[in-house]
Amino acid sequence: MNLTLTQRRSAMLGIALIIVGLMAWLNLWWMIWPGGLAAIGVATYLPRRIMGRTSEAVQGGMWGLGLSILWLISFIWPGVLFLAGASLLIRGREQAIDERIQALFGRVRHSGSHALQRARSQQVPVVTHPATSYEPPVAQPAPQVGETTRLRE
Repeated sequence: MNLTLTQRRSAMLGIALIIVGLMAWLNLWWMIWPGGLAAIGVATYLPRRIMGRTSEAVQGGMWGLGLSILWLISFIWPGVLFLAGASLLIRGREQAIDERIQALFGRVRHSGSHALQRARSQQVPVVTHPATSYEPPVAQPAPQVGETTRLRE
C-alpha cells in the first residue's frame, strides 16, 4: 500500500489527534512527554534505517526511547549521563544491534501471526472405528404435528 506524502501526513495527524483525545478523556496528560519522546525515537529510527543510515537510526532510536523511559521513571539527569555512556559504548556496533532488533521484531511478528493462526484453526481429534455390519434404516411414517421423534442408538 503506497501512500502519498500528503496521505501519510494526514494519517499521522489523525492518529495524533486521536491519541491526544484519549489522553484528555482518560486524564493521561503526564504521558505527553514520554509518549512524544518515544514517537520521536521511532520516527528517527524507521526512515534512517530505510535510507541505509543504520548508525544514525540506532543512535536516534536509542536516545528517543531512552529519554522516554527516563522521563517515565523520573531519572532524567543521571539517566542522561547513563544514556550518553551507552551511546558511546555502542558506537561502531550499530549494525549488529540493528540486526538483533530486526530479529526480535521478526520473532514478535511471527509469534503473533502464529498465535492468530492457532486461534483461527481448531484441532478436533478424529477417531475411527471399524465397521461391524450395515443395517439399512427402517422406514418410519412421518411424524405428525406435535409428536416427538425419538432417535435410537
